[in-house]
Amino acid sequence: MIELLGTRYWRDADLTGLQLTSNRLSEREIRPHRHVGYTLAVSDAELHVRTSGNRVSVVPPGTLLRIAPQVWHSVQARSTPWREDAMYCSPAVARCISAAHESTPLARVEDDDGVAVFLDQAEARDFLECHRLLSEPTGIGRDDDTEESAAGRALLRQRLARWIPLAPQPARRLDGGDDRMNRLYALIASGFQQRLTLDSLSAAAGLHPVHVQRRFKGAFGFTPHEMLVGHRIEYARDLIAGGARVTYAAHAAGFTDQSHLHKTFLGTYAVMPGDYRRLSALDALQPASARNGISG
Repeated sequence: MIELLGTRYWRDADLTGLQLTSNRLSEREIRPHRHVGYTLAVSDAELHVRTSGNRVSVVPPGTLLRIAPQVWHSVQARSTPWREDAMYCSPAVARCISAAHESTPLARVEDDDGVAVFLDQAEARDFLECHRLLSEPTGIGRDDDTEESAAGRALLRQRLARWIPLAPQPARRLDGGDDRMNRLYALIASGFQQRLTLDSLSAAAGLHPVHVQRRFKGAFGFTPHEMLVGHRIEYARDLIAGGARVTYAAHAAGFTDQSHLHKTFLGTYAVMPGDYRRLSALDALQPASARNGISG
């Protein structure tokens, strides 16, 4: 579980499909997970971002990082405590921005398996400016607006097109290059709500548990248990975003109890599940015309 020295999580009622966070963390590592949309973030510590196949991208401090949708990744900070300012952008928002700004060139990046590091530190400064201008969360039913928030939205409309590819990202199929391990991953992805153990997975593969642990991590970069918990927390997150109570989400996703889900959720997304559920309602309140992108 991540110990948070300070945390803020919010959504802006006029920017549906965007989530924003600002956290100070005392633990070095964020457990393996993935996001439905794009992740944009700037941290004050050097980060090592691990993806499938044991690939590691080094992200210097004060540099803008982008992680593509559906990319399994874990994050390790090289020093503590560390701060992260992040934004999560749905594919719908990305498509809306791309269509409106087709002539806007993308910023230069180093890209490795869905993890992009922006080469110009001015991009990080521009991102942090937008993040700061949008730092006042908008409550449900709140009609007033601030001048800074309006300026932040205007800048974000212009700059997201620089940071997110214009062409839609192709669907990612996880392939570890090992047929037996691919079958085990498929078993985890389809059966995570059940009680799966290393012994039961080993029996399904016809291999010793030690060999399964080593071959699975070599194929995907993460252990079977890490991927199992990753699927469970992802399923619980989607249920909670849809309005499900945390107790129901814990049971439905295969967690032992609500406390286990709470600790895992906080250690993965750096936000409490109750807050995530409450603020997810902002997206549901948007008119249909706004749910496909940023409303004008």
